[in-house]
Amino acid sequence: MITPHVAKPTPTRFARVALVLPTEFAYARGVLRGIIAATRERNMYAGAGPSPGSRGGAKPLPWLFRVYRGIYGHSSKYLSKWFREWDPHGIIGQIYDDRLAKVYRDTDKPVVELFESRQASEFSRVLPDDVATGAMAARHFLERGFRHFAFFGVPWMRWSRERETGFRDEVAGAFASRADGAPRGAESGGHTFSSYGSPSAPGSARSYGAAARRRHVPGMNAWLASLPRPLALFAANDGWGFELVQAAREVGSHVPDDVAILGVDNEELLCEIAHPPLSSIRLGAEQIGAAAVTLLDQLMRGRAAEGVTRVPPLEVVTRQSTDVLAVEDPDVAASLRHIRQHAANGLSVKELLDTIPVNRRTLERRFINVLGHTPLEEIQRVRLERAKALLQTDLPIYDVAVRAGFTTSEYLATSFRRSTGMTPTEYRRRFAPASRWQRLPPA
Repeated sequence: MITPHVAKPTPTRFARVALVLPTEFAYARGVLRGIIAATRERNMYAGAGPSPGSRGGAKPLPWLFRVYRGIYGHSSKYLSKWFREWDPHGIIGQIYDDRLAKVYRDTDKPVVELFESRQASEFSRVLPDDVATGAMAARHFLERGFRHFAFFGVPWMRWSRERETGFRDEVAGAFASRADGAPRGAESGGHTFSSYGSPSAPGSARSYGAAARRRHVPGMNAWLASLPRPLALFAANDGWGFELVQAAREVGSHVPDDVAILGVDNEELLCEIAHPPLSSIRLGAEQIGAAAVTLLDQLMRGRAAEGVTRVPPLEVVTRQSTDVLAVEDPDVAASLRHIRQHAANGLSVKELLDTIPVNRRTLERRFINVLGHTPLEEIQRVRLERAKALLQTDLPIYDVAVRAGFTTSEYLATSFRRSTGMTPTEYRRRFAPASRWQRLPPA
């Protein structure tokens, strides 16, 4: 295994840290917010950071940042020049290809890499858990009763392939579990899956980013029009999600009733300008930024750090593009609507049955057939999702419990730990909204 670079002794008043991030994208801006929060919390601006090349109890130096934004195309020669002129002690950045990797390698300085486009890297990495991101997308659609699924991505990018893998495997596993749990002789229902990024798919996306959109519209539109309805369509990022919303309108499909579309990154302006607004997965970018600070600190202190740190996604930000139930069974659809409206008000299965003209066993069987779980489990799931949203506010835990339908904070804590492995307080601390760092006092 190649050992990551460690710093060489350099006398200086500051620990110079280079940030190479495309801040025009939400992911990079989130990483930057995490870096700001972590360095303020640890008072690195005032001298609590590492002393490059130091040993033992040498006085730590304050961190001094510079941001380089141009990381595409011909920018490698300018980045190399910038590194030579500023001579950073450590680097946090995104590396898109081997040419850029050589620029970083030639600095002979500690590097923390934040982007997975290459199979392997000699640098320490902090990355989004892209398989978990795909699985989260699948669960979002499965909860809405879909049976037809599709993915739009770029197969030559590792992060895109992993998002597709997580999406496809979670869908396949859910339907396999339903088939195993169905009564003998009962019809459990199957599913379909299509990928625009696969070489065998019509109008492959292999060269999508290399040419003007108009060259790809016919192939993308033809692929979209050929798929069964209602369709759950997962795009590898919000840029493609936005294009797919446009394509669906062009082929005469209604979003979300015919085609529900979900992206990744939660680029808020891009998501909101889509018509209808695009649902998107919010990655743990702030957590990635904070972890990168910790890792670079270790490397700049001369401590070896190996392996890859994976940070899970935070949540699906639901907007109109996926706000739909693709459920053909009218009793199950009516039950789901009632649960969404009243789960937080202490709804019980008995009270649900007062509004649905079937007996409990029949409704449970239909729920399992459509969603893979019972009405009671759906009530619990909706309450937990409500609690997760409320935990990203400043409400006291007791108020979160009551407003989410758990009646007591102890009941919330028990249910939360069983579902997530964390207490509500741990969840709030880990997944606090990005705006919270702005309330920290300056160092």
